[in-house]
Amino acid sequence: MSFYIIKTSGEKEKFNLKKLRRSLKESGAPQKLIENIVKEIKKVKPKSTKALHAHVARMLKKERAPFAARYNLKRAIMDLGPAGYLFEQFIAQLFKRQGYRVQTNEYVQGKCVSHEVDVVAQKNKEHFIIECKFHSRLGLKSDVKIPLYVKARFDDINAQKKRELRHAQQFYEAYIVTNTKFTSQAIQYAQCVGIKLLGWDYPSEKKALPHLVDEFELHPITALTTLTKQQKRNLIHEGIILCQQAPQAKKLLAKFGMGPRRIEKVMQESRAICEIGVKKTKT
Repeated sequence: MSFYIIKTSGEKEKFNLKKLRRSLKESGAPQKLIENIVKEIKKVKPKSTKALHAHVARMLKKERAPFAARYNLKRAIMDLGPAGYLFEQFIAQLFKRQGYRVQTNEYVQGKCVSHEVDVVAQKNKEHFIIECKFHSRLGLKSDVKIPLYVKARFDDINAQKKRELRHAQQFYEAYIVTNTKFTSQAIQYAQCVGIKLLGWDYPSEKKALPHLVDEFELHPITALTTLTKQQKRNLIHEGIILCQQAPQAKKLLAKFGMGPRRIEKVMQESRAICEIGVKKTKT
């Protein structure tokens, strides 16, 4: 039985059952639960992706909170906003976990002007300048203007490096990372000029941002269902941005008035989220 659903962009499309199954599988939910949720959604027929997401998240949380937390990953990353600063820190951690030396918000001199670079990452002969494009609303994509802009900055920086004959380093590649998707034109242009891209579904399912979050246990603290929005903001203010950092937050949570039992629930959920992700990347 098919029905139509309104996307966050306002577009109307046919409900994609395969997409729902895939997202539920990625949450770590067992097959029996997935089938129960699919059956319920077919019966309810939510009118929008927002309503669909809320209904599925409630069912997952009722079964086991970490499933809902992982299903909420895209929104959890957006909740690091509204500005892009924390997303830049998040991406810096991603490259750091892969063995890169990273610096954030660095000013790099170009031939014509100085440029503020979101993240500089270096490992052996690999040396990247990384532009982080953060979107705080669902449905937004990074379009071709972004790689066009990055290419201009990259060329200016490299032109200056070529003039500095004594400079031992060189920016070999430019990188753009987004928390949503790229348009087809953005991908086409980036491929043409040699800019690397990392997004929600790019460059491939096994190398896209959600998979890397799982592989390196980088789920944001905003994914936790056992914390209120204000508690999450308080922890972020104290520098706790990852579920993996939750054990460091025990004293802070107690300071915020949370009792021992609730603190332990937070710790259990944070551990479970990371464990599900590690198991999934190994399968």
